[in-house]
Amino acid sequence: MSQHIFLGGGHMEEQFDLATVQSAGAKETIRSNALRSAGILDSRPSLDFDSIVHLACSIFDAPIALVSLVDADRQWFKAKKGINFGEAPRALSFCGNVVETMEPLIVQNAAADGRFSANTFVSGPTAVKFYAGAPLLEGGICYGSLCVMDVRCRTFTEENMEQLESLATVAVGLIRGHSKKMRMREQQRELELRQARFEQTERSAKVGGFEMNLRTGAITWSDQVFRIVGLPIGTPLNAKRVIACYAPEERASVKERILNARGGAASALDRQYRIITPSGDERWVHIVSDMEIIEDEPRRLFGIIQDVTERVLHERKLVEAACTDSLTGLENRAAYLSHVSEIMIGKDPHFGLLLIDVDHLKQVNDTLGHAAGDMLLTRLASKLKSQLGERGRIFRLGGDEFAAVLSRQVTPKAMAAVARQLIQQIADPLTVASSTLLPKITIGGAMLEPGMDAAALSQNADFALYHAKEICRGGYLEFEPRMRTSIARRIHQTREVEKALVAGRFVPYYQPTVRSSDGDICGFEALARMKTDDGSVISAGEFSEALTDPSISYNLTTIMLGHVASDMRKWIDRGVDFGRISINVGAADFQRGDLESRIHAALIKKGIKLDKIVIEVTETVFMQGLEEAVAATLQRLRGKGVLVALDDFGTGYASLTHLRSLPVDIIKIDKSFVDTMSRDISSRAIIELVNKLALQLKMKVTAEGVETFGQASSLLEMGCSSLQGFLFAKPMEAELVEPFISHRRSTLYKKFIGRDCSASTPFRQIEGLPEV
Repeated sequence: MSQHIFLGGGHMEEQFDLATVQSAGAKETIRSNALRSAGILDSRPSLDFDSIVHLACSIFDAPIALVSLVDADRQWFKAKKGINFGEAPRALSFCGNVVETMEPLIVQNAAADGRFSANTFVSGPTAVKFYAGAPLLEGGICYGSLCVMDVRCRTFTEENMEQLESLATVAVGLIRGHSKKMRMREQQRELELRQARFEQTERSAKVGGFEMNLRTGAITWSDQVFRIVGLPIGTPLNAKRVIACYAPEERASVKERILNARGGAASALDRQYRIITPSGDERWVHIVSDMEIIEDEPRRLFGIIQDVTERVLHERKLVEAACTDSLTGLENRAAYLSHVSEIMIGKDPHFGLLLIDVDHLKQVNDTLGHAAGDMLLTRLASKLKSQLGERGRIFRLGGDEFAAVLSRQVTPKAMAAVARQLIQQIADPLTVASSTLLPKITIGGAMLEPGMDAAALSQNADFALYHAKEICRGGYLEFEPRMRTSIARRIHQTREVEKALVAGRFVPYYQPTVRSSDGDICGFEALARMKTDDGSVISAGEFSEALTDPSISYNLTTIMLGHVASDMRKWIDRGVDFGRISINVGAADFQRGDLESRIHAALIKKGIKLDKIVIEVTETVFMQGLEEAVAATLQRLRGKGVLVALDDFGTGYASLTHLRSLPVDIIKIDKSFVDTMSRDISSRAIIELVNKLALQLKMKVTAEGVETFGQASSLLEMGCSSLQGFLFAKPMEAELVEPFISHRRSTLYKKFIGRDCSASTPFRQIEGLPEV
């Protein structure tokens, strides 16, 4: 059977039959062409590629790592760590051998290897002794190698090579993505050149082309025509829709011209029309058209349409000045209210509203100054307006809030697509006041419903924005009626929690963590519990919405620190070996910059060293614009003996990046992965990968939510350092910790390692183990 190579790059894929390739030179030509058509040689540095080499150095404890792309006579480094030059001759490269064989290469002692002993990099001052490289393969083409090198001889196991090949697969995916971007840019340039031909007729003119097939009646518009008339690009066209674009007084003449054209009686046209866009905007266009006749038969009506609205803008300048935001140049709140009112009194008011909030603007103002904040708002306003384009109008309502009115018969699906596009485009880095910012926006949307007034629509969008900021900051939510209920529930929860804080009705419950090596209890996690007025005790999940309030979250942590310190003092005085106590902290605990002093004050007051606690944080803490401050605080605490655990690992964003850059000692695998690992191969693979990475990074792994012996057995086999869950105990009051330790420390693990129970047996069915 013939083999084929599919080469990416350019405008189309080409297929080559390997059976017709007779020489190594021809193969090399094909490979070189594929590499160049990928468009990655001599491209700019990329954080994604840099992350791969940094991760490779970390995983394999190697001083040098390269993403090496092998050209005809050189190897060029797309990413590098441990060297200060960007390319080297191919003749001196180890990676050239990987390209020629398209197989992994391991050189444990280059000085003793006849292929490389005379190499300048081996015999010279750099003295490279060890090399391991995995080919960057795609469709039979080897672009180069992902390699690690060392100045000392060393071994490299099969497992190491599998890890290196996995990273190489990621690198190939990035190359493929880069190639796609290059092709898209080429296509975009072609479209821009094509569009420029239409725009050469008038200075600063907006011109688009159109035509109508007189046999079928099919109408075709260029993208610019769609923009001029205010329809989404690609909207299906027919005569009725085209006529509807014109102002009422123009429609009869337009309809007559279309009918005459279909009948072959239309003549050349050169005149101006008034049009009304679906959003209610008034425009004037200049249309020039003629008829194409072939063999005495009318075939096509064609022409150009030019937007000449600019000439009327000056007349409205004073009115617009009163409705313009002085900082951003966008229409202001007054213009927004006027625009919505105009649409509401129309014949068929139906539109969508997006409320947009700029995340963390206060932090920019506080750290870089209000001038920088104003500059950020101006830049974001410009991007919002350009990205929204003709699909609607953007307004600045004040402060960090904007509104986008989509008023062309928009659907919920289309509104969501617009919102997500805005979020994506705004996320590009901006340089403001010599600082690089990664701006984010959160959006809430609402559709106008029958019988709804403007105030109700705005309130619905505001509810959606509020919820988006609470549960998916940096994302989009559309209003749902349940949000009103949720708001009421959160208000109720907040009131109840505030009352409980004042009345001192918060207490810690402790859940043990079992060490895998010997089954002993290595510590407890302190979990907040609230006592209600009727004496019942509820978990944090039942008042979690109230904890989104920074003040409540901050005060609860302070109270928990005091309780935990008191309980630890009692246990120490009684000679109870409880290990370490884990305490959960949130973003609010880092915002004031006093977490370190609060922890120190609570524990030192009771004569407890800081090496008795673990601070647990979730990845969401690092996504609040506080990553540097959080990392610095945690690093100082670690210096005093505190351990840091990354909680709910795998459910957040950019987890691998956090493992590389943040001071973390323990990774806590989220319960969702443990629950599904027996039936979901991807969950098990993620747990295995986390354990391997933790081993390389010298971190420990705790699996949460362990409820059956089967889960525990599998997690132990995968290398988890410790386990936590209902299999061992439910969270308990402080006074039950001491008897729990004395009665269960050996009994439970003895039964566990003896496999007295089936794999699916839950904790509550184990005989001989008293309930807590």
